[in-house]
Amino acid sequence: MNWKLSFLIVTTISFIFVPLAGGKTLEDIEVLDLETAQEIALAENPSLAAAAERVEQARQRIEQARALYYPSVDAGGAAVSGRMSAADAASQSMILGGADIDRSSERYQVTLGASWLLFDGFSRKFNNLIAESGQQETEQARRDGMRLLLQSVAESYYGAQLALYNKAIAEADFSFNSKQAAEARVSMNAGAGSLSAVLNFQVQMNNASTEILLAERDYDLALYGLAVLLGRESGRMPERLRLERVEMVEESEFVSLSTDQLLQAAANNRPDLLRQEFSVQRAESAVGSNKARFYPQLSLNGSVDGNRLDDMGFEEDDFGSTVSVNLSYNLFRGGGDRAKVAEAKALQREAVRTLEQQKNIVQSEVRRAITRLEQARAQLKLQRASVKLVEQSRDLVEEGYKAGQESLARLNEVQRDLVRTQSRLAQSLISLYTNRQLLKTATGESLTPYLAGDGMGKGAE
Repeated sequence: MNWKLSFLIVTTISFIFVPLAGGKTLEDIEVLDLETAQEIALAENPSLAAAAERVEQARQRIEQARALYYPSVDAGGAAVSGRMSAADAASQSMILGGADIDRSSERYQVTLGASWLLFDGFSRKFNNLIAESGQQETEQARRDGMRLLLQSVAESYYGAQLALYNKAIAEADFSFNSKQAAEARVSMNAGAGSLSAVLNFQVQMNNASTEILLAERDYDLALYGLAVLLGRESGRMPERLRLERVEMVEESEFVSLSTDQLLQAAANNRPDLLRQEFSVQRAESAVGSNKARFYPQLSLNGSVDGNRLDDMGFEEDDFGSTVSVNLSYNLFRGGGDRAKVAEAKALQREAVRTLEQQKNIVQSEVRRAITRLEQARAQLKLQRASVKLVEQSRDLVEEGYKAGQESLARLNEVQRDLVRTQSRLAQSLISLYTNRQLLKTATGESLTPYLAGDGMGKGAE
């Protein structure tokens, strides 16, 4: 991997983890939109931060592999104090004609050595390629974590949005029945109505209140999940923060979907696919690294050694030097080298098969996402039309009830139909938003705003 690619990766990581503009934090935000929530999640999510550390570990493994191209220089020294045995001293004294022998001695050594591996059958080359491919695998794994995190944030965000819609529908239902209860009480006091009608509307109000409480519960649960994704230490969102309400999507905003283009975008952009491609490259390099065992190794070695007795005052005459060129070539290792090459080739074939399977999985995910989005569009169109019809029907029955032409049971029925149809419309709207995000996740295009200069394709919608 050259320095330009290294610089690009470091720049990309720095770009992704910059803080929000102006140092703004979640406490400074009053209305949170999806884009801001996703940006905060990318910057603050602990799991993603851990993935960035794994990228750094892989980058350092590249540096370790590159270090093998340089010579190794070692320095050493020793100070040895010894005492001769009495028997050895007596023997030497006899040899020297009875001279006194100093039984104590000191010896000092210093050494400076260097070794340089000149040729190793291209093992270092392939080890560098293995490290570089491994670093790219780790980077793509981090990006895949980003892709999945963006989807999780969107699902929690839209889950909270659905709860808000359901709460608004339940509040409207409560308001309608409260109005009807007030009118029924006036009629009863005037002697033209019945207590049963008043009680009926009070029951409907209680039912609506229950739905409001359930919607508030769902909203809180969705926000708790969102807080975890955003890396909130407290596990909850700021009290005064509210979500930006998603708007109704009109039919004119629908964009035609090209399956072939979306499949091609996924093939180009999906980090899990790119990761597996680098895995194949790493496996290919491992084959080359193991084949290096069949080549000889050539190294250059040199050293300067100093030896002196009794004191540490080294002089020029105390030093000697050696230089050698060493060649080693293994002739037989019991077939172990051949087996290692065969193992590496099997791993390479496994990586290729895994890549083929991953491509099939990605294509299936894209096609399923397209189908879900098209169904969500159709359902939204249908439910929008249904709400208009049911609203018109409810209004007519309400007028008929006030005129004494429709029964209370019929009014209850059409009001429940309206609430159910409005709930289905809200579900269809949120389903459309969720499936739009899901399609971008399936194609990898959800990463486009967060990866600069990586040639990411256009979004689906």
